[in-house]
Amino acid sequence: MDNIVTQNTGEDSVKRLKIILLSFVLSFSLFFTKIFAQESSLLMIYVVGGIYFFVSVIGLLWAFNYKVKIRSLIYILQGGLFVFSEVLFVLVFFFQQFDRIYEGVLLFILLCFIWVITYVCFLMVNVFNVALYKSLPLLQVAQTASYILSLLMIYFFTFSILTSGFPLYVMFPLLFILYLFILFMQFNELDMEKGIIWRRVILLSLINMFTIIPFIFIGSTHEIVAIVPTVGGFVGGGLLNLSGQKDVKWQVFGYNVILLIAIVLAVYFCWF
Repeated sequence: MDNIVTQNTGEDSVKRLKIILLSFVLSFSLFFTKIFAQESSLLMIYVVGGIYFFVSVIGLLWAFNYKVKIRSLIYILQGGLFVFSEVLFVLVFFFQQFDRIYEGVLLFILLCFIWVITYVCFLMVNVFNVALYKSLPLLQVAQTASYILSLLMIYFFTFSILTSGFPLYVMFPLLFILYLFILFMQFNELDMEKGIIWRRVILLSLINMFTIIPFIFIGSTHEIVAIVPTVGGFVGGGLLNLSGQKDVKWQVFGYNVILLIAIVLAVYFCWF
């Protein structure tokens, strides 16, 4: 029995070390990718993001010693998609080449934050994967982390796609499809019925699109516009989770106030 416990502890330590190493390499390699890039183009940024996505997926398989199930691939793809969104955000946000030292310092600080949330994301994926083999008390923590990281993905992708300047007939379907993928992966981790999952995913995706469309046409800054569907996803998810419960009028009121504040602030920064 002691040998089994020691073996499991040793495997967990090695796995955690691999996750730390993988998240560190992915995050801080972006610094050198940006610093040494001679020319930046939107096409190259999306290609680089795709490369980071595949490296993340393969890296997670390696970190888990390839002990995965078919359902694990959904969680691993979620981790890869999160890294993809981070890479797009960083490279689009720092689209121009550096001409001041403080810009490089700002990028380094941002990448420190990216490293932390990437590490949290990979730990979350690990918890979901291990939970397929045995019960874990950390599963609810992982579900909460997935909810927060899904909101970050919505913000990262919304900002990146808006800044990329795609035509509206490309931008709207692309954002809607991404919202579907992100929200499906997040709700899939709650063990709900597939029919309920898709109804909620489609409804929330439509809410996100309806909240973002007016601000695209009035020309608000992309950093502000991206906050609106993020808050919309947060409020919509909260309201859907409250459905069927009793005595939730104050929670519903609070969610509506949060959404209203986000919209008012977006309008204010647009016009002033």
